[in-house]
Amino acid sequence: MPPFAGQGVNTGLLDALILSEKLTHETYESLEAAIKSYETEMFMYAREAQLASAKNEIDMMQPDFSFKQLIQ
Repeated sequence: MPPFAGQGVNTGLLDALILSEKLTHETYESLEAAIKSYETEMFMYAREAQLASAKNEIDMMQPDFSFKQLIQ
């Protein structure tokens, strides 16, 4: 993921938390089922971070870009 939204580390930490919870939860019949559940959840929140990063990358390439516009 490009670093233009500052979400890489946050997403990685969330990945680790969710995956560890899935792998240690007793409700999954197999390792593959736990990983599939994690991936389904991960694709939802990672997509949001990727979209924000892509938008910021495009915005930052504009000649009139200022970091002040990202601070709200």
